[in-house]
Amino acid sequence: MVGVRKARSVLLFFILFISIVVVRHIGHRLSLKEEVKAETSPVIKNPLEDLVVIIREFESFDNDVRETVESVLSACGNACKVLVVSDETVYPPLHLPRQIASVVLTPGLLRHRPNIQSFLANAKYVLLLPDGARCSSPAQLVDLIHLLNTGDSQVVAVGVGGSALTCHRYTLDIQAWTLTIAPAPQSEACDAVSGRAALLMQASSLVQLTHPLARPVTLSIGIQGAARTWKVHVSRGGLLGEGRQLYATDHLKWKCETYEEERKRSLYSALGVKKVVSTGGNVLWYGCTRTTPRCFPTVVDDTPDYLYLGRWTPPCCLEGLRATARHVFQTLRACRARWWLEGGSLLGAVRIGDIIPWDYDVDVGIYSQDVDRCPQLKAARWQTLEDTEGFVWQRASEGGYFRVHYSTANHLHVDVFPFTPRGGTMTRGGAWNTGHRQDIDFPEHFLRPLASVNFAGVMASAPNNVRDFLELKFGVGVIESPQYPNPEVHLPHNITLTHR
Repeated sequence: MVGVRKARSVLLFFILFISIVVVRHIGHRLSLKEEVKAETSPVIKNPLEDLVVIIREFESFDNDVRETVESVLSACGNACKVLVVSDETVYPPLHLPRQIASVVLTPGLLRHRPNIQSFLANAKYVLLLPDGARCSSPAQLVDLIHLLNTGDSQVVAVGVGGSALTCHRYTLDIQAWTLTIAPAPQSEACDAVSGRAALLMQASSLVQLTHPLARPVTLSIGIQGAARTWKVHVSRGGLLGEGRQLYATDHLKWKCETYEEERKRSLYSALGVKKVVSTGGNVLWYGCTRTTPRCFPTVVDDTPDYLYLGRWTPPCCLEGLRATARHVFQTLRACRARWWLEGGSLLGAVRIGDIIPWDYDVDVGIYSQDVDRCPQLKAARWQTLEDTEGFVWQRASEGGYFRVHYSTANHLHVDVFPFTPRGGTMTRGGAWNTGHRQDIDFPEHFLRPLASVNFAGVMASAPNNVRDFLELKFGVGVIESPQYPNPEVHLPHNITLTHR
């Protein structure tokens, strides 16, 4: 019996040992499977880790930046990064949390211009958040990122506070320095928005802009995006909250609006926008005026500087030229002088009824015998004359012809060239020489009788056979074949000349 019990004990011990080994083996294999599964399963990354929130649109004299930053940190759970950007050192100080980066864009004697790309090196998304906005939850930010990733738009816009965003269509004519803004109320994918908006985009999209952090932010992104055919998706839900009321007094409101207008003018200047046509055809000008110099310097080789920029005559300059031309026409009619459109101005009248889009002056011919009929021209032989309407009449520095300026400050001008009939040919009176190939003698029969053409919104005198007259001066087919004044000048842009 003792031997049997001993044998049973040994057997039980063996069975127990085998069981422990088997269990350990199975456990080890399960553990290996879990490790393999863990290694092969994708790691779900929090998209907010790829987000940089930039607070750019705020004023130093009244702001809610600290509370806006804290709202972002709370919503992100410290996953995203926050960058506060200003033009100058902010005073009074903002007292931001230590983990918040603050960047001053304007360089100083001991401060270099910051490299924004370095701040966005590891970022995939950028949220441009206006001062006073409130983010309520991580899900709100993740939803915006999802909209950006699943849509065809380069920007997602979401409203801040109770007011909804307004959608616009931007038409940017770079050659003509003109921005046209039209409403697009039924669209969710538009060119730009107005209103208090937060804008989300890929970080790579932001850094490719010429002026990525220019203010006003929504206008800047809208114009630069329109130049790149971007679209903005307007999020109709999930409006961001708003903190305390900013600019509560009339003085602060006025100060904010004044700064906003200054920044808008600075932005338009940087982007080369001189004319803005808004809803209803309302036109705002951001170029030269009668009280400022014209937009371009002295012209060399008949080629204005703007042609080297791939642009045409600024629209403000064209307006000044039109006003000066109409004044000269009216004056010459009043003194019963015989005059006519000359050269490129006549060519523009025949082509489009206006100044050629890249021309920089207006040319008029006059019978030399009729110069003394006009008191302004007669006086201008000896001295510069500013007339009662502020236009300036003077003898051209080259001598022999006259120049009428828009004003004493703005030297947009009309040139008046005297011609003298000699044996049926109109010859250039005096020894004047502009160097323009069209300033040549021509048969007088082109002026007997004079005709008229539409030019700059009025009727102007013109030779009676304009095609033959222009082809004599410029060559056959000149009306149908636009070209710049000096084709020999190499321009760095491949520009297609089109009728306007």
